[in-house]
Amino acid sequence: MKMKKETALLVSFTLGALLFATTALADIATKSGYEQLKDGIKKTSENCSVNFNSFTLDYSLALKDNGETLMSANEVHKFDRSMNAEENLSETKSVVQRDNLENYSYSDENMNIRKSSNDDTYYVTEYTQEQDRSDFFTDPFQEEEAKDVEKIMDALVGSLKDHVIVNENADGSKEISGSLSEIQIPALVNAVASFQMKKMFSGDQDGLPKLTEDIFVKEVNGTASINQDGIMESILGTFILSGKDSNGQLHELSAEILVKIMDVNSTIVTKPDLTGKKIEKNTVDTKDSRAGISNPEKFVGKYKNDILIEKDNKYVKVGERILDISQMDKEKVVGRYHEEYKDGFEQYADNAIDFNFEAQFANETDESDGKYIDPSSAEFEYVSQSGVKVTGNQIYFQEYNGKINFNMNNRQESGLIWDSQFSPVLE
Repeated sequence: MKMKKETALLVSFTLGALLFATTALADIATKSGYEQLKDGIKKTSENCSVNFNSFTLDYSLALKDNGETLMSANEVHKFDRSMNAEENLSETKSVVQRDNLENYSYSDENMNIRKSSNDDTYYVTEYTQEQDRSDFFTDPFQEEEAKDVEKIMDALVGSLKDHVIVNENADGSKEISGSLSEIQIPALVNAVASFQMKKMFSGDQDGLPKLTEDIFVKEVNGTASINQDGIMESILGTFILSGKDSNGQLHELSAEILVKIMDVNSTIVTKPDLTGKKIEKNTVDTKDSRAGISNPEKFVGKYKNDILIEKDNKYVKVGERILDISQMDKEKVVGRYHEEYKDGFEQYADNAIDFNFEAQFANETDESDGKYIDPSSAEFEYVSQSGVKVTGNQIYFQEYNGKINFNMNNRQESGLIWDSQFSPVLE
């Protein structure tokens, strides 16, 4: 189960807020309240991964700056274990990128179907052998890292008490709610949050404010509903961060995430009827579910996106980022990344990045540690202008819309708005 890359930034911010909100708000109640909430979350996750025949997860995410919505997303993910099938519909709205994107997917043991709102084609991948989909939902609390995160959060907020209301209903269900103001949040929590948020809102992300000083957690709120069987039905976390940018302007960034678990053992996953639809079909002869990219040679060519700055309350194009894919197969991708700037913006051209790269796709042996390997992405390294080798960069190919995500670490782009998505240059 994966989120789309278009919502990665929003997800990372709001999930961080949710983790802070739910753990903090739980632990500031009595110990029994804390354990009840954690037990409810863990029991729900375990049942989704093992026991429920079918269920629906509904995510809603939102990020605002001074009350103005910057990004929002909704994802409805349906699972049916009896059919070994899942269905996903997501919608992402970005005000800063002026973008509204919907993605649909369906998958079962025999095929995968993808459709994007900016393309009228249904991309169908059929498998010559049935795929093992027994682990289509994995319990994150079984990961070793989860235990460490839980211990850290317990240590950070374990001293807070008496700020959460736990109501037990007549039928045995529970409602847990609470809130924290800035004066109730420990200094250590605020210090950690300030450090992380300063890195996250560093100005590298498209259209987001660059926070530089007076960063602190202003408010945290959370509610959760747990039914009489100890299963969490919904959880809502909100998080307000205050900070100033380099011009001294105050920003209040608010994040909200709502997760609902619905239609347990009654969810219906429906294979779409493609009669009369535009279809691009691909057949994959594989023994596992890592089908990889169908016909990778189709990605050979030139890709671009605009380099923007914000000037006089407007977005101004100062140049272009260019990605040339010269060779690509199922083993590797070879290409060049460089930047070209328009006349009048020579100050940016002095630091223009230009390098060749060769990225290797993962193979089956890379899964020896049990972690998922994305067969449509590859990692590469490059040497920066200062001569430093930069590792951990990733190129990701999106077959559903023909675009490429080119993610680079340690970018030095003062004042420039970074965009990792590249579109093909077509005749």
